[in-house]
Amino acid sequence: MSSDPKLTVPDYVVATVILTIPVGVGIWYAIRDAKKATREEYLLGGRRMALLPVALSIFITFQSAVSQIGIPADVFFYGFIYVVSALGIALSFLLGYVTVVPLMYPLHITSLYEYLKLRYKSEAVRMVSTVVGMLATICYMAIALLSPGLALQASAGLPLWVTIAVFGAVCTVYTAIGGIKSVIWTDAFQTVVVFVGTLVIIIKACITVGGLGEAWHLAQAGGITDFRRFNPDPTIRHNLWALVIGHCFIWLVNGFNQSTLQRISSMKNLKDAKRAFLVMVPCILTYTTMFSLTGLVIFAYFSLQECDPYKGKLISNRNQLAPYFVLHAMQDLPGMTGLYISILCCGGLSTLSSGINALAANTVEDVMRQPLRSLSEGTITLLTKLFVLFYGGIIIGLAYLAKSLKGPITQMASSVFGACGSPILGIFLMGGAVPWANKYGALSGLLASLTFNLWITVGNRVHGVPIEPLPSIGTEGCSKWAGLDNSTDAVDIFLSNFTSSVLFNTVTANSSGIQQGAMGGTSPSEIFPMYKISYDWYSMFGTIVCVVVGLLVSYLTNRCCADVKGRPAIAFSTESRLIFPFLRRFWGIEEPGFAAYNVNIKTSKDDLPMGNF
Repeated sequence: MSSDPKLTVPDYVVATVILTIPVGVGIWYAIRDAKKATREEYLLGGRRMALLPVALSIFITFQSAVSQIGIPADVFFYGFIYVVSALGIALSFLLGYVTVVPLMYPLHITSLYEYLKLRYKSEAVRMVSTVVGMLATICYMAIALLSPGLALQASAGLPLWVTIAVFGAVCTVYTAIGGIKSVIWTDAFQTVVVFVGTLVIIIKACITVGGLGEAWHLAQAGGITDFRRFNPDPTIRHNLWALVIGHCFIWLVNGFNQSTLQRISSMKNLKDAKRAFLVMVPCILTYTTMFSLTGLVIFAYFSLQECDPYKGKLISNRNQLAPYFVLHAMQDLPGMTGLYISILCCGGLSTLSSGINALAANTVEDVMRQPLRSLSEGTITLLTKLFVLFYGGIIIGLAYLAKSLKGPITQMASSVFGACGSPILGIFLMGGAVPWANKYGALSGLLASLTFNLWITVGNRVHGVPIEPLPSIGTEGCSKWAGLDNSTDAVDIFLSNFTSSVLFNTVTANSSGIQQGAMGGTSPSEIFPMYKISYDWYSMFGTIVCVVVGLLVSYLTNRCCADVKGRPAIAFSTESRLIFPFLRRFWGIEEPGFAAYNVNIKTSKDDLPMGNF
């Protein structure tokens, strides 16, 4: 156990190599594809991308340092049961396999929100959804940039604004010059880094505590391996129902996401696009299990030390646990700290690069579509690259602002991403599943769900019930660690800022929801019931509100707009290609012919989802 956790030469070498490879990838594709100046090439990779890198890119896009630190802390303080959430997330990928991919891929659209224009025949629905989605993405990207920025600050000792600017600039540049190809291949590389690096940490920690079996025994003795939580009460955090059903909805939001659409549309055919979602199932099962095991072996390690770092006041917040463990307890293995920082940075890089690429796509395809119609393809592609640079600059500025505005402001900024996700999910599910849903229902459902989500999110943060951790280990052995938490300024800043600016209770897919409702001082019996709901259920309830309100308004407005025979004219105008393939027979809708899809794109009949699953 080192008394002075400083970074060594191997740490710098490991981190530098891993963090410079993405720039090389971007430069390579910028040079190789310099003469292919089209939006399809830049935003969709020419629709020729291979299966495995695309699958890994979709997967890692929605991972970040938040989950990589939050999951181990959640397991340590609240139990290994969190690993069950992997089943819910895997279920969301299987649902995406039969909904998102067969519906979206054959349409050959570049913007996710173009579907809403086609389905609801409303520019208003498209634009409102685009604005909501883009604002949520910008907010979350700023938060995602903070965590690797702080990691670089810890490694280099530079001011935070320098690390944010450098890291954001590197990510923005390789995304701007290389397009979606550089993003996808870099994501694939970063996925490998995350898995291999985490495996190394687990193996090293297991060796330290005497093996995985001994780690499990210590965790069992500490009471964190109990899976008997069957009570369906939505106010109970992390019961089996919430982890499976709730997290399924949280992650299904990511299926109807601009970044996801670009990746599935970049593939050669529908079969590969669907297989990509199947590949993500073992990825998420492995990812969640590995980071849950990380939390378990950390628990075992500190059990042997007879020291709970949080209760012993070695860390000021539970979310600091994993960085504290690696930076203080694994210094004897050269390069380990550099590898861990690289893992966190890879999570941030993948999220940020995908986000700014998606924002640029939405800008040229949705927001600026009409003004850009008269420009050449090459000019529009150049503008798309400039928009990547623009959004990269905006997010760099907001990331530093988020650091300055600590506490509830940053917590709410992240909550906006989750609050906006389920309304958008709701209108996509409603549009794909119910042919008589109309534009009035879509707008009403979206606004109702958005209002509902923001209401319960704010209410929970202000009045929610604090979550008590499981009984943990003692603090008898903490005295030998007492002088370590202030040993270097960089490490101290790294640990403290991860909590104040990054790891907060959020309803996004990447959060473990630690310390839900910690701000309220009201007694639990006096708190409004809706404010007690666990974050696990926010996405599901938000989606239900959107669909119920949307269908009710659609039904009422369809009756008002009925034709002379009493049939809802709006419903019968829905094209069959815009309904989920597996529901077309249920509604008595004929399968769309080959001509129903975009004939300007080279599409084979094998790419059309004529009920083939």
